[in-house]
Formats: sequence, structure tokens, C-alpha cells
Amino acid sequence: MKRQVLRHFLPKFLLTALLFPTVLIQAQSAPKSQPALSVRVVSRAMVYAHPSADPYDPNNRYGFNHAPSVVLLPDSRLMATWFSGPYEASVNQLILASYSSDQGKTWSAAEIFQDFPRKSDFDPAFIADGKRTWFFFSAGRWNRWPAVKEESKLVGMDSYSTYFRYSDDAGRTWSSPEAATEKHFCRSNGIKLSTGELLLPIYETIDGNDRSGVLKSTDDGKSWKAIGGIGTDADADEPTIAELNSGAVMMILRTHDGFIWRTLSHDKGNSWSTPEKLDIAAANTSHNLFHLKDGRLLLTNNESRHRRTPLTLRVSADEGNTWSDAFKLTEVTIPPEGDPIWDRQVSYPSVAQLADGSVIVVWSEIILGDDEQYGDIRSARVSVQ
Repeated sequence: MKRQVLRHFLPKFLLTALLFPTVLIQAQSAPKSQPALSVRVVSRAMVYAHPSADPYDPNNRYGFNHAPSVVLLPDSRLMATWFSGPYEASVNQLILASYSSDQGKTWSAAEIFQDFPRKSDFDPAFIADGKRTWFFFSAGRWNRWPAVKEESKLVGMDSYSTYFRYSDDAGRTWSSPEAATEKHFCRSNGIKLSTGELLLPIYETIDGNDRSGVLKSTDDGKSWKAIGGIGTDADADEPTIAELNSGAVMMILRTHDGFIWRTLSHDKGNSWSTPEKLDIAAANTSHNLFHLKDGRLLLTNNESRHRRTPLTLRVSADEGNTWSDAFKLTEVTIPPEGDPIWDRQVSYPSVAQLADGSVIVVWSEIILGDDEQYGDIRSARVSVQ
């Protein structure tokens, strides 16, 4: 339980001891570098700044902000959501939302968007589906206290489900939450395939081992099916997906061995290739894979084997076979030994593309100490040539 709660900001140091039958591992491949990436940061903005930093303050409700996702709404506004509370996994944790009408230059005051009482609302994600916008999140409870009578059902892994809501009016009104799948978690945005199917990347933890997969709908969201079993000997969680020009789907996995792993589906997410490790450094954290309108892939991740800084961008013009050198979007200073702040990070990116081809990247900036913990949500509008 504790390991699952802390997955957002603490690395995993232990390799899994057991492999599942579905887990096969190929030798590391080393993608050659493409020409230098031309990136221009058009603007930067603070989406939401923490109002409190003391995790023990009973008046602190919105100090720790993390795991944002962003989507372009049908009316061309941007919508960003993230989870917020005094600390991660608080039973008061909820999801906040903010909007931008000027291509990410400024953001509206945050508002409470989703809140299940006495549960932790986690990790929002979107699917842009024409005039409809899908919103997903996970919710459950890790904290045993205050005590509850049916703890086995209301606390821990079995308490969690992934839910969805949707809007048909550019985010002005939303449907009530409905459960899509039990004992699975979401994190990154999903996609609508060129053939119409909806895919949301999901993951689950079974006997301490993380496996990834997708939540799939073939009937415009009337029903959803969880497809999983993707694993490595370095875990496989918080996946991110993109459709390739060929129609295949690529999935990038979060692992704890310091590298990017990927897998491919050639049947619309029903089955996946053996995960393959790439020669691209990646911290044990959430990454983002995005299909640009010009056909290239954009990869945003922490270009470090052990630290969640810096946050970098790469592009691929050949379906992910080779990648450009990394562009450093942002970074923070690592605290020195003995500092009361024991970790700083810029992590958990999400990406949306504007009509002019530029992209909006949102991410968390996290400060962790025993007496001080907070998170801010930041954004940048970037031109990628």
C-alpha cells in the first residue's frame, strides 16, 4: 500500500523477484540521433501556485498539487486538471481545474472539479473525442485513519476504481462520474484512434508487480474493456500512448531501471509486443508521448536515470526508431546533503497541441521536506520545428 501511495515522488529501489508469463524482455536498443531539435519557448506561466506548504497544518487544503493533465477543448480553450491536497493521498485530496483562453499565457482561478468525500481523487486524464471531451480519474483510499468498519473494502488496492465523466459543450457542463474499471489506475491522456476506437492508458499492481495496459472502447464510450499484462523486470506503470502514422500504437512505460521502455500494438490495443528498452535515460516517473499534427512524435520526460530533473523534449520523425537530442525545458537544483528540503523535482508532464502547431506542456514542480511540502503547476507554450 505504502509503495503505491508514494509512487509519484519516491523511486523504487528493489527489482521485482518474479516475472509473469506475459513478461518477456529484449536486449537494449540504441536509437541513433536525428538532427538537432529546434525549439522556441513562446511563453511560460504559473497555472496554480500553492497557498500553503505545511502538510501538518489543518487549514492546508491545497498545498500539494501534482500530476496535471491538459486538453484542448472544442472551443479552443485549454483545460488543465491536477490533484490537490495537504499531502499526497490525503482523504481530503481532490481534483482542481483551470482554463486558459489565450493559448496558455494566463490561467483562470482554480476551481474544485472532482471530489469524492473521504477518498483520494487521483491522476486526471483526458481523451479529446471531437465535440466530446472525456475526463478520467482514479479514486480510492490508502489512509486507514479515521478507522472504517469495512477496511478490506474501503481501504487499499481494492478500494480504487477508475472513473469517467464527459462534456459535450466544451467543458461547461459534465456528466456524473461512472466507474469504468476496478483496481486499475490512470495517469496520462488517452487517444481516439484514426479508426474511431478510444484508448486510455492504465496500469494495475498485482502481488507487488506493476503491469500496464489500456482501457478500450469500441462503441463510442458506451462500454469499456481493460486489456493488460504488459510488464518488465523493472515494473511497468503509468503508461503513455500515441498512434503512429502506420496505425500502430506505441506505449512508453514508467520503469525503475533508469531507461525508457516501449511496446507496440498492431491491432488497436488488443495485444502488445515484448517491451523493449531504449538507450534514453529516464527517471522513475511519469513520461509523456504525443503525436504531433505533422506526424512526428514528441517525447517529454526527465532525462536522468535517478532524478526528476531536468524535464526535456525529444522528437522522432520515423515512428520512434530514432530521436533528436534532448531540449531542456526546465530544471531545478538538487538539494545539498543535509538540507531540510530533501527533494526538488519538475515532473509529470502532459501535452496538448494548439491550432497553430505549437504545443502546451504542463508539469508539476515539487518541493519535499519533513516540515515543508508543496507543489505548483506550471506550463509553457513551445514551438517545435
